[in-house]
Amino acid sequence: MLPTTNLGPGEIFRTDLTGDGTAGDLVPGTRVGSFGRGIDASNINTVLANYNNTTALQLTPAGQLLVQNGLFTAAQLGVGNSLCYDNPNNLPVNSLCAIAPPVQLAPPGQVNLGWLRAFDLKMHWTHKIRENITLQPSAGFYNLFNFTNFDLPGNALNGLLTGSAGQINGTTRDGHNLNRVGVGTGVYSLGAPRQIELGLQITFQH
Repeated sequence: MLPTTNLGPGEIFRTDLTGDGTAGDLVPGTRVGSFGRGIDASNINTVLANYNNTTALQLTPAGQLLVQNGLFTAAQLGVGNSLCYDNPNNLPVNSLCAIAPPVQLAPPGQVNLGWLRAFDLKMHWTHKIRENITLQPSAGFYNLFNFTNFDLPGNALNGLLTGSAGQINGTTRDGHNLNRVGVGTGVYSLGAPRQIELGLQITFQH
């Protein structure tokens, strides 16, 4: 789960929460893949609210170093100033947005990652026409019960925490259609709506 900003250069002062020099760190206490494994739609707002109350609008390690060396005051860097992200174009003179960004809480009805559901069935019959010729007609039913599927690899809910549809903190049942599996190419694609394949195999024996 990644807090993000759109403020350009200086991300180590906003999203480097560990002080390792790389921006775009995870919300403290979470790991890659936490959503769906311990964190889900029922408790994600507890995690996000804790982050907002303890980390957001506070200095990152890089910002703390600037203050310790007397280059800026905490107020100049924006500590506790919600205008940094509510209205960054209306900041007081000589103030910066060098603090961790708050994140939007998930809406009522936030969805979880979808489970893959499918039931495939294939039947064939063998019919010998002559001693050396055999016909084998077949019928295959993919996703026989026409289950609706969401969140396949490459098109799953993501953890950027922008609060938009398609994110783990911005997707209601209606918005989840962004990640719905549609009809694929070829005979069948994983999780796609029901498809039927008819086949005929002819075997010649010597």
